[in-house]
Amino acid sequence: MIDDGMRTRIGAAIAKAEQGTRAEFVAAVARRADDYRSNSLLAGLVGGLIGGIAAWTLLPWPGAGETIVCELAGFLLAFALAAFTPLGIRIVPVRRQRRLASRLAKLVFLQRGLASTPERCGVLFFVSRAEHYVEIVADRGIDQAVEPGAWQRIVDAFTAAVKRGEVEQGYLGAIEALGALLAQHYPPQGDNPNRIPDRLVEL
Repeated sequence: MIDDGMRTRIGAAIAKAEQGTRAEFVAAVARRADDYRSNSLLAGLVGGLIGGIAAWTLLPWPGAGETIVCELAGFLLAFALAAFTPLGIRIVPVRRQRRLASRLAKLVFLQRGLASTPERCGVLFFVSRAEHYVEIVADRGIDQAVEPGAWQRIVDAFTAAVKRGEVEQGYLGAIEALGALLAQHYPPQGDNPNRIPDRLVEL
């Protein structure tokens, strides 16, 4: 979890990283990439079916009212588990999770103005917690300048830190590494305006 102290330190790290480059950088974290409502409804329908079967199996002579009540209870229970608990994400195929998380990352990249920097040097460090998904989205200019594999090495280092339980260290390390990489290819020149606020974006 991210507390106020961590937010402050991450914001300070972003500000420090951007002082050494004319590129624009944003770090964003989403609780989940989608509400997966269709999966929750499907889980509810399956739960309702199981509730109806249970009524006919467990009750001696179930009437229509008793069957409907069991079906409704099964639907509501399964829907709530899928929609409001971490169990819901487990019924979503991993490929779909990654696709939706990547789509959200690119949407955030556009919404934060990273696609409209003068030198095409905007970079987004994006994390989606529920999907355990991490991606660096870079505009064309900086992406062509950076050597292949550089983004992935930063992602891998962050993922390894999180697996060790070192979430804050993972963020700070990724921001520092990104800052050094951006400074190498886009060092500050003259006026270096800060077009985007230096803070962790939480979705």
